[in-house]
Amino acid sequence: MERPKKIAIACQGGGIHGAFTCGVLDEILREAEVLQKAKTGTKRFDLISLSGTSSGALNAFMVWYGLLNGKPNPFAEARRALNDLWDTFQAQKSGELSMNHFAQLAFKLQTAGLEFKQLAPPVFYDWQMAVLRNWSTLENSLPPALALGEIRPEFYDFQQLLKTCAPNLAQIQGLGKKPQLLIGAVEILSGAFEAFDSHDPRLGPEARPISYAAVAASGTLPEIRRAQKIPGLKNEYDQDPLYWDGLFSQNPPVREFIAGKDLSDIPDEIWVIRLNPQRREKEPLLLGEIEDRRNELSGNLSLNQELYFIQKVNDWIASYPKDKFAKGKKPIDVYVISMSTNRAELDVASKFNRDPVFIAGLREHGATRGRKFLKEWEHSRANKWPRDALA
Repeated sequence: MERPKKIAIACQGGGIHGAFTCGVLDEILREAEVLQKAKTGTKRFDLISLSGTSSGALNAFMVWYGLLNGKPNPFAEARRALNDLWDTFQAQKSGELSMNHFAQLAFKLQTAGLEFKQLAPPVFYDWQMAVLRNWSTLENSLPPALALGEIRPEFYDFQQLLKTCAPNLAQIQGLGKKPQLLIGAVEILSGAFEAFDSHDPRLGPEARPISYAAVAASGTLPEIRRAQKIPGLKNEYDQDPLYWDGLFSQNPPVREFIAGKDLSDIPDEIWVIRLNPQRREKEPLLLGEIEDRRNELSGNLSLNQELYFIQKVNDWIASYPKDKFAKGKKPIDVYVISMSTNRAELDVASKFNRDPVFIAGLREHGATRGRKFLKEWEHSRANKWPRDALA
């Protein structure tokens, strides 16, 4: 019987569109759970690595956390943790729904040409966080009959969201355990692209372990949030590092699946869950459309470069199998799971839309694409890059 394929899953960032990734991952984990319960020896894949950037980091982190949380059924726990994050992250309370509504309105006005960006986003962020914390304190002190519009800390504070959804992180010892987790971010003082690594063996200020702050760093858009500090770390110039969203670096990390590893630890296949569309049907004309397309292209740039390199190595191994270069290497199949091409409503504003109905639609679309991918993957093991695995 053929051994299970070693799989690495890379989750691209893209704001609230990451709810699509949640749906895809839920189906992959469901498949693994069903096969585990069947106990028939029909295991088809072994998830050995996960990576993510921005909202992809949130998804990858919650799957990793659930799998290593010490529960009897790790796949069911990973599904529960992943879905709990999106249930918690979406707008729930009246104050959150109002904030989401006004944010969407502001984006649409901005697309029409009205500019609302702050001249000093970090200063505005500090003020906004102080106001929201004070509002939450005031709201919680009032009787329910006098509720003015509750806004939970989990709605505006990434680290509080993570602590609520993954409370036992300190008890998880991920070093050497599978799956490995990689979280992408950029250190803005040195300009270094960094990947926080659950398998990082280093100690002290050079180490880049997984933490709440590391995951938050990967989702720190500078136009919205202040640069993320992580106490105890140093960059290569002995500075206290500051982090921005991994969209500016690796979206998501891929080369770390391979670099410096023994052949036995390198995946047979990489499954990429892509949020930024590679192609569009028409020219963007409005400023908002132009910025959105520029964001998509920049978000795909590093990913495409890393996948292209893997494809070239595959070609070299196939063309010169007896060459010294091919010794100790193996081809890696790459599959891409993306949204259907008719999702025209997904503009830049929708990447910040935390309406429960909208998020539920993305999760269901991801589940549909995940089921379709697994069905087609069963019948085709050929390399699928650069063409998406799903037409």
